[in-house]
Amino acid sequence: MTGTLPAPDENGRLPLSSLGSTTMTTSTQPLTLNNLMWQGDINGLLDLMASRSGLYWRMDNGRIVFYLTETRTYPLHMLNTKTSSSSSVSSGSTSTMGATGGQDNSASGDATSSQSTTVGQEYDLYEDIRKTIEAMLTPEKGRYWLSASSSTLTVTDTPAVQEAVARYVDEQNSIMNRQVALNVQVLSVSNTRNEQFGLDWNLVYKSLHSAGATLNNASGDFTGATSAGVSILDTATGNAAKFSGSSLLIKALSEQGDVSVVTSQESTVTNLTPVPIQMADQTVYVAQSATTTTTDVGATTTLTPGMITTGFNMTLLPLIQKTGNLQLQMNFNLSDPPTIRSFTSKDGNSYIEMPYTKLRSLSQKVNLKEGQSLVVTGFDQNNTTTSKAGTFTPANPLFGGSQTGKNERSTLVIIITPTFPSGGNNG
Repeated sequence: MTGTLPAPDENGRLPLSSLGSTTMTTSTQPLTLNNLMWQGDINGLLDLMASRSGLYWRMDNGRIVFYLTETRTYPLHMLNTKTSSSSSVSSGSTSTMGATGGQDNSASGDATSSQSTTVGQEYDLYEDIRKTIEAMLTPEKGRYWLSASSSTLTVTDTPAVQEAVARYVDEQNSIMNRQVALNVQVLSVSNTRNEQFGLDWNLVYKSLHSAGATLNNASGDFTGATSAGVSILDTATGNAAKFSGSSLLIKALSEQGDVSVVTSQESTVTNLTPVPIQMADQTVYVAQSATTTTTDVGATTTLTPGMITTGFNMTLLPLIQKTGNLQLQMNFNLSDPPTIRSFTSKDGNSYIEMPYTKLRSLSQKVNLKEGQSLVVTGFDQNNTTTSKAGTFTPANPLFGGSQTGKNERSTLVIIITPTFPSGGNNG
């Protein structure tokens, strides 16, 4: 085009009609390879030319095309998962002391000791993939797009980077699609024999050993232990015997008391998927009361309820390894049914109830093999009931009274058995 530019419109743009027809040409700088000598087939020559020029080549509809980058799309066989969980175990005590004397002498002091342990897991699956891909791309050349809606990854980069991305995506698809079935049995073992001080795990160990199973402490040999804590029950492998260990353990426990199933659950999940289990009760109590007095109406009492949730909740996080072994992170919390204590003000105008409960927490990470079960115990509870009979003084046997008592001790036993479905991808 020659001549002066036309006046722009009100938006500052040149009108298309005033531009006329313009021929656009694209110029390319030819690539020259000097001192190139070759004797052999054409593929070898093309490889040499691509290597010398820093490019790649391919056949496209009978044409030889040299290129620098290409675009590929990879399917992600996993959902976009964001997981955050934590478990806290804390203890503490506070004491206060003081003394006063004559001549304005006084001394006082406070002592506080506490300990807290918090275990947490937090991960964002697609964010981790995004950061890994960004580190693999060629600087200033590579581009990518991670679509959470379609679960696809699109990458534009050199073929060498594409091969590395393909291997990474295949590995992640394989890891995240491994499956495990977690069978959880929560048992309560109770007895009313006064001479029994909880479960004798030596007897349990002997009973299991005679049946061909072994019970080992997670941190060492179990022989001689009187409190199991966290143990591993080892039985035969294979689908036919996958629950034989738990059956043998239940039989051994029934020799020392009445065994009842509190809850039982089986969940089949993919790798690194949390499994929450909860069995809880909610108790309503009077959290606040207020009495107001008016001239016309009189006294009006308003009660504000509160609610406390007790029971047990547990979260399991499985890491399925390529060898078929399982690393299991378990976070467990248990609280007893609350004891409600009531308080009334001296003037009788205010009344509240305060719930008290006992809390126990456990956080454990163990490695399990095919055919093994995780056994968690050590949570005991005592229930004492007393009945009296007699006309005047039931507590005094000299005057015809009688008193009978019943001391029941219950122990919570949790059995977690992992099995791998035959159709699961554990490669």
